[in-house]
Amino acid sequence: MIPEPEICRRTPHPDIEAHCRDRGMTPLQARIAAARLSPDDPVDAILDPRLRHLQSPDQLRDADCAARLIADAVMAGEHIALATDYDADGVTAAWVLREALVKHFGHPDAKTHVFLNARANGYGLNDTQVDQILAQHARAPIGLVITADQGGCDEPRIRRLKEAGIRICVTDHHQLSAEGPPPSADCVVNPQREDCDYDTAVAGCMVAFLVASQARRELIHRGHLPQDAPTLKPLLGKVALGTIADSVSLKSPNNRAVVRAGLRLINQLDHPVWQAVQRFTRSRGWLDESFLAFEVATRINAASRVNDVRLALEFLSAETPQAALEALRSLEKDNRYRKAQQQTLMEQAHRQARAQVAKGKRTLTLVLRGTPGIQGIVAQRIGEQFSRPTVAFTDLEDGTLAGSGRGIAAGLDLNAAFTWMAAQAPDLFLSMGGHAGAAGCMIPSDRAEHFARLLEEAVALQLGDRPPRRMLYSDGELAPQQLHPGLLQEIGFLAPYGQGWPQPRFDNVFEVIDSRVVGTDRSHLSLTLRLPGGGDYRAIYFNGQGDHGETPRLLPGQRIRACYAPTLSQFAGRQQFQLRIEWAGAES
Repeated sequence: MIPEPEICRRTPHPDIEAHCRDRGMTPLQARIAAARLSPDDPVDAILDPRLRHLQSPDQLRDADCAARLIADAVMAGEHIALATDYDADGVTAAWVLREALVKHFGHPDAKTHVFLNARANGYGLNDTQVDQILAQHARAPIGLVITADQGGCDEPRIRRLKEAGIRICVTDHHQLSAEGPPPSADCVVNPQREDCDYDTAVAGCMVAFLVASQARRELIHRGHLPQDAPTLKPLLGKVALGTIADSVSLKSPNNRAVVRAGLRLINQLDHPVWQAVQRFTRSRGWLDESFLAFEVATRINAASRVNDVRLALEFLSAETPQAALEALRSLEKDNRYRKAQQQTLMEQAHRQARAQVAKGKRTLTLVLRGTPGIQGIVAQRIGEQFSRPTVAFTDLEDGTLAGSGRGIAAGLDLNAAFTWMAAQAPDLFLSMGGHAGAAGCMIPSDRAEHFARLLEEAVALQLGDRPPRRMLYSDGELAPQQLHPGLLQEIGFLAPYGQGWPQPRFDNVFEVIDSRVVGTDRSHLSLTLRLPGGGDYRAIYFNGQGDHGETPRLLPGQRIRACYAPTLSQFAGRQQFQLRIEWAGAES
């Protein structure tokens, strides 16, 4: 049996709620903010995101060492290699470092080499990337390799580079291995280091930005750049994009400040990339964090999932709106192909998940055949539908499985589960890494059953006898007079929203007035809902038609409790207030 999600209403802290009211917030704004804050939080820095609240790069351990390495290589005119991860965070980090080196520090583009990872090779700096770097090194000696969004757990590969006589600067933000920073690296900049006091919530592109900022200061100090050399602030639009895409905490004052500043830069539409995005999406409003996540980051990630991730970097690096638009159209082709492949994998995943649930499994381990790179989306969708921690693997047909997992259940740390599993079976993982809610790995193909058994044990250790259950957090009910377009501006005052600072969700009992199955795969519901004592509201319930059938799952006349977010839909140049349903079920 699949347990229905539990709607849990957030409880505002009364003292913080009063403080927010004293700041001039409306009752609803104060309620939302106070439900996300605790007395130990830097309340004012969170509520008023500004760049002046950023931690100094001086607090980022060994950022000064990285700056000296970069300055040495720049001033010596050496070849510099950038080795970064394949997702949007890694690609934006590559763009930030290359832009800083070439456009701000005057390093020759011909001596700046970008080596992007591929999803098929798994997470982390891998032997394929190292082989590519060493091949370039044989053609023209590389003086420095800078990793970004990876490298913190990759000592064997870093040692290969070191043995070839190359200096290595690791910049990363993922948790380190139990052994600590890789000893063969000349420098490791990672806020996860035990001896580092910097915010551990920042994204990989932000670590790269901070290191580049320190390198700028070092080059000024050495006289290579003038005292009035332009700052790297213009790069913050792409840093904001990578931060949003990587789902790091937007409760962090650092991330909030960077994202808000980046969104301001983006919405000036001075850069050809953002001009192309607005033209392609036909957006006429403010490009906010949700827009970047769903309209830009998904297309960037599609390149690494089904094609060549270098197309994403080409898009970010476009010098004209037309070039950016052409790259974006290619990314959209990848995105459409990704959606088609995703549907095929979802069908496989549903069959396997149903069989495992029937056997009483508390976790799901899925082995899929098809395009690699989509398994993370499958794990999220299946995990939410079956209310279980889920790891979806794609069979790479070379003796390995590439996996992506989602924790789903409240209180579960999936990365910690992987770490425990690795301790029980040291030869299980070929590579692994990630965060509490999402983690990735590669394992040998013949170890899938062993992986599944250990995952069950690891989750049991964390959750005990409590069955995994998806939690939907709500900011409570809204009255009819609150459900109008002005509500979006009111709650938008507390943006940016994201991981750790979730977009407001509400729950109410509605009567279903109209219900239609929509979407090419018949998986969504278009609804008209009536609030008792109020009016009728348009609503969309994505993936709400679980059986993909023709008869709507929710029928007119039915009373439902729905957890939802108020939104504006855009169609044919018109905007309409509607409710986006996260979950809805019969109300007894």
